Amino acid sequence: MKLVKDTNRIMAGLLRNSTSRKIILHDSLSFYAPDYIEIEVFKHRSYLMKKAKISGPDFEILMNILLERVTLVPFEDFGQEYDYAMQIMEPVDENDSPFLAVGIALGINGIWT
Repeated sequence: MKLVKDTNRIMAGLLRNSTSRKIILHDSLSFYAPDYIEIEVFKHRSYLMKKAKISGPDFEILMNILLERVTLVPFEDFGQEYDYAMQIMEPVDENDSPFLAVGIALGINGIWT
């Protein structure tokens, strides 16, 4: 099964040995997300390290493991679907529009957000 993965789930997976982390690491699932999530996660690095009570090196290791499980999709691969996704997500949460656009562009059968 292929799923689109959002930034908050990546962050949740970092914070503890959670259900999110177990799902991300499950071998039968593939995850896709806009490529900017890597920047977003690292922007919140200090907060995440403090919240999870982990060191910088542990954060790096965990991030590398988690991001190995997520295929990062550049905007040019889903940009054509972005406006449509914005229209759909406007009444719900526009911040999820890029994730929906990735799903539409790649023909993915599920979105986890």
